[in-house]
Amino acid sequence: MAYNTNPYYQTQMGGANFSPYNYQTAVPMPQMNNQPSPQNQQNAGSIMTVFVHSEDEVIGYPVAAGVTVLLISFELGKFWLKSTSTSGVPQALRIFPFTEETPKTDATPSGVTREEFESLSQKIDKLISDLGGNSNG
Repeated sequence: MAYNTNPYYQTQMGGANFSPYNYQTAVPMPQMNNQPSPQNQQNAGSIMTVFVHSEDEVIGYPVAAGVTVLLISFELGKFWLKSTSTSGVPQALRIFPFTEETPKTDATPSGVTREEFESLSQKIDKLISDLGGNSNG
C-alpha cells in the first residue's frame, strides 16, 4: 500500500502509522462545547426597548426566550413589560400607566423677606440694648 509523502497529509492523518483500518491514530474530532456563547449570554436576561403605537403591536410583538421587552407608547400613556422564561414560555404581560410626578411646592416660601429680616433684627437689637450689651449693627 502506498502512502502519501506530503508532510501536511501525514501530520493531519496521523503520520506514517496511519492506516485506514486503525482509526485511533487519526486526528480526533473536536469536542462540542456545551457552554453558551458570549452572544447568547448577553441576550439571556436582557431588556430591549421598543416604541409602539397601539396595543395590537404590543400583543403581536414576538419575544425570544429569556428576554424581557419594554414596549412604550407615548400616545397611549402606557408601557408594557413582555417577557418569556429561558425555556420560551410567555410570562404574564404587565401594563403600567405613565404618571407625571410634579415637585411639591409649599404655599409659603421657604425663606424670609427683607422686611421680615429687618423687623427681627430691630427686635434683637432692642433686647440686647435692654440687657445692657452692644447692638448687632
